[in-house]
Amino acid sequence: MSTYAANPVEFCRQLAAPRGSSNHYATLYMPAAQQPAAWAVLALRHELNEVVTRIAEPSVALARLDWWQAELQAAAQGKAQHPIAQALSQHVLNHPGHDALLDEMLHGAHARLHPARIEQANDFALMSYREDIAAWLILTDIGGQAGRSERDFAHALGSALTWTRVLHYIGRDAAQGEVRLPQHTLQLHGLSAVDLMQPRTSERTRAMFAELGQHIRQHIQHARSVLPAAKQPEQIMALVSLAHAEALLDAMQDEDWNLLERRPELTPLRLLWLAWHTAGKARRHKIKT
Repeated sequence: MSTYAANPVEFCRQLAAPRGSSNHYATLYMPAAQQPAAWAVLALRHELNEVVTRIAEPSVALARLDWWQAELQAAAQGKAQHPIAQALSQHVLNHPGHDALLDEMLHGAHARLHPARIEQANDFALMSYREDIAAWLILTDIGGQAGRSERDFAHALGSALTWTRVLHYIGRDAAQGEVRLPQHTLQLHGLSAVDLMQPRTSERTRAMFAELGQHIRQHIQHARSVLPAAKQPEQIMALVSLAHAEALLDAMQDEDWNLLERRPELTPLRLLWLAWHTAGKARRHKIKT
């Protein structure tokens, strides 16, 4: 922490968007004035995820989340100590409503410490709101002046990215005993959580993954459709993230949806090209909706 303690924004960038990462390319072509807030929010997401996934002892993880809660309260008062909280204080918490959205992100981390079965679509929607949509409501409204279209875009975008991430990591999560799909979805395909904990993808499971992939593509198309073309230059990071998600679905499809055995990734060169291509089209208001 000491290396970048004097420059909280650089600390956040190095932590959340290192070179070669999808976050690096997602933020590379966005307006420079938006980057500090984006890096700060992404850094908080990174830290919360580290607490949930890296700290084995639940009581220690809970204590760390409680510490972050206190640090965010201090940030709102301009008294933060941690570089991430300092960056949030300087670039995010100066707009009304952003503090409540950061709290939702914390609630999402708390929920992951004690995961409950996701029974219905509403349960999945709540998880998506806390883990993705709340952050995107900030990331699509960094200036604090978003209208209805930007808020609708953030909701659609966050939902699409939640589904993409859940499908992408389904093999890893199931191997760790965590199934993040709604039970209702599994039942519709004649499956149970046990089927996702097998070492190989069955035909029935593969068919469900393929159907979910098509479902996610529709989410992505819907997200693009609710953003007016005139707003595209302001939402380059979000549009690049959608392009990355779409390419990841292509990679999963190329693996014939064998997601219990494999987790395809995009190369840095592919991430860079998608970011450059999408940003250029967004600046010209040419993203197809």
